[in-house]
Amino acid sequence: MFTVRDILTAVKGKLLSGNMEEILTGVSTDTRKIKKGELFLAIKGDRFDGHSFILDAVSKGAGGVLVQEGGITNANFKLPDVSFILVNDSVKALGNIGNFHRSRFTIPIIGITGSNGKTTTKEMTAAILSKKFNTLKNFGTENNNIGVPLTLMRLNSEHNIAVLEMGTNHLGEIRWLSEIAKPTIAIITNIGPSHLEYLEDVDTVLKAKVEILEHMDKDAKLILNADDEYLKKIKTNFKTIWFGFDKEADFYADKINLEPDGVNFRLNGKWDISLGVLGRHNVYNALSAIACAWDFGISIDEIKDALKEFRVPNMRMEVKRFGDIKIINDTYNANPQSMKQAIETLRDMTTEGRKILIAGDMLELGTFSGRFHHLVGKQAAESGIDLIVAVGKLAEHVGKGAQEAGMSNRKIKLCAVMKEAREKVATLIKKGDTILVKGSRAMKMEEIVGDLEAQFKTT
Repeated sequence: MFTVRDILTAVKGKLLSGNMEEILTGVSTDTRKIKKGELFLAIKGDRFDGHSFILDAVSKGAGGVLVQEGGITNANFKLPDVSFILVNDSVKALGNIGNFHRSRFTIPIIGITGSNGKTTTKEMTAAILSKKFNTLKNFGTENNNIGVPLTLMRLNSEHNIAVLEMGTNHLGEIRWLSEIAKPTIAIITNIGPSHLEYLEDVDTVLKAKVEILEHMDKDAKLILNADDEYLKKIKTNFKTIWFGFDKEADFYADKINLEPDGVNFRLNGKWDISLGVLGRHNVYNALSAIACAWDFGISIDEIKDALKEFRVPNMRMEVKRFGDIKIINDTYNANPQSMKQAIETLRDMTTEGRKILIAGDMLELGTFSGRFHHLVGKQAAESGIDLIVAVGKLAEHVGKGAQEAGMSNRKIKLCAVMKEAREKVATLIKKGDTILVKGSRAMKMEEIVGDLEAQFKTT
């Protein structure tokens, strides 16, 4: 809850009309979800302009409107009893309001970033902490300069702790998110080739991720992957906790056992941990979550229960079974490192039938695109995958990589567009197959999963 005066203080804006002492019950950027009495913040983005929805917001009971310089103001509408606030940049204003609200609380704030595993680590960390605390977390992947401040504005007096995922594809973005949230604990899951169209190389990816440290208090903690060659380069005065597979790490896993529906491992040589999720890489995510939660007084039994009960978010190594068909739906997103991890998971599975990879384009890789798609085909072939269906403009590179690794042409299917892929996949899948479907978000690879579900759910 804010007054108009609070908002003006936070954003350093100008009141164009309205009452400084008016109470605003919250902040919304979406007229479809806005509630009576909330401030409507008109975001001007690349694909939409919130200023076009001001009348809609007011008709639904918005208590005020925040507009950006050059946008529509109350002078256009002459609306009585509606406060209009003017700022230079509405997105930055949203962050400033999030920071203003965050400053009202002294609870621990955990910031999570990295090239892969952010969302799963966030969900695992929140699952463990929720055994003892009322825990706030991002909805889904609201991890950018819109989602993070909106998450912070959901903080209330009942919350004991907050877990925030922070994503980026440009330098400076995580620095801003850190300034808004001021984490007291930071987790960096790993560093790999992601968003190279904008971040140029993996060293720049590292530079972008460590921006999370720039607005942390000197007493904050840092949790890092001890097996990551880039993270080991970090020089910092923060208390650092390491996790990994090496026994020198503060939290380590050994005796890793891959099961048909999950992974078991031993923690620090003492405790057996069971995960109901696929993939060796998810052991890293679990270790980082444990390392974060350990000093909050949560018992090892509570940690074990939370991880055993944990289920992956939708479209992230999500296992679906339809008769004799097993589908691994990992369609939320893809980059070279996460694609490699997914293929390794498929490789390590014990199956009765064929292992099939349906791989969509990995986007935002710039000049490295061809090279990394070539490596996907090569890795899949060397991993003993029985059939590859490559989808998108870069499918040819996947095919060439597989061919050079010795895979027969008849086991490689190339589809330039989704329509072709959907038609082809429908004829290829047989009973007993295990199918991994993965690609970047914009590829909408979940459409293939939906087709297979419709095709086999009654069999």
